[in-house]
Amino acid sequence: MAQRRVSRSSLVAAALLLCALGAAIATPGLLGTRVGSALDTLGRADPHWLWLAALAFTISLVGSAGCWRSAIGLCGGRTSLGDATARYGAGSLVNTFIPARAGDAVRFALFSRLVPGEHRVSTTGGAFVAVAVARAGVTGAIVTAGVITGELPLWPVLVAAGLVVAGAALALRARRSQTHLLDAWRTIGEHPAAGLRLAGWIALSVAGRFAGAVAVSAAVGIHRPAVAALLILPALDVSGLVPLTPGNVGIASAAIAVAFRTHGVSFNHGLAAGITFQALETAVGLTIGIASVLWLAPHPRPVRRIALAATVIGSVLGAAVLIPGV
Repeated sequence: MAQRRVSRSSLVAAALLLCALGAAIATPGLLGTRVGSALDTLGRADPHWLWLAALAFTISLVGSAGCWRSAIGLCGGRTSLGDATARYGAGSLVNTFIPARAGDAVRFALFSRLVPGEHRVSTTGGAFVAVAVARAGVTGAIVTAGVITGELPLWPVLVAAGLVVAGAALALRARRSQTHLLDAWRTIGEHPAAGLRLAGWIALSVAGRFAGAVAVSAAVGIHRPAVAALLILPALDVSGLVPLTPGNVGIASAAIAVAFRTHGVSFNHGLAAGITFQALETAVGLTIGIASVLWLAPHPRPVRRIALAATVIGSVLGAAVLIPGV
């Protein structure tokens, strides 16, 4: 299923785009003086905050894997957190290089294999919707803080609240339905604690991303980094609706810069924060993604563990050289 979604033309387009991005990074002057100034600001970033941001993004990814594991568990699927992280991380690796969120199709295919029965696709689809609704509710709770501080409008909270209410109604409706699409919702309706467990993993994921946004904002010297993080999360959610580039490269950074600019942050600092946020989050996804593919590969367990350890150690050493040089 996932292979049919990734065409040869998409691979070629992604390769060309990555080459263009590599040339732009090597010669920032090609992108204009504003991007060059933003990179200069990034060069003065505090490496301690960058390390904290990388750790927070790692926690966020594990939280996302945990919520997928919990969602599949609602449908009778069972796996360990490590295996769920590997399946989720493989999708992150694909999203790094292929546009249009092709990695979500990979995750869908990998997690659907854990669902028992003959209706795996429809059952996993319902679980995927449950994850989306729960994530909207948790994100809405954080955005509420931005509304209270006057930094964000009220309408995102109303949208999130509407989705949560619709999800609750769907869970009640599912108790009287035998449709496999509603298997996850039926479990939530019969065992509300299972829904809370799912929301807890999503809360860990969103909190990790929020902490990463705070650390990135502090690293580039933005005043009130916690308030700045409240602006970053909605901007990323909106920019991710139409992921036209691999990993949403460039689009998310620009969205963060624009969001900051409307609230008085200089464009240079906003763009520097956007570039840093996306670079660190992509690096974490890439590292865990490579390790995930090695873990899922059909090789003897000792070989997989050695390759996995080499990948993690190499990534940490590479980051130790790169981050102080930023």
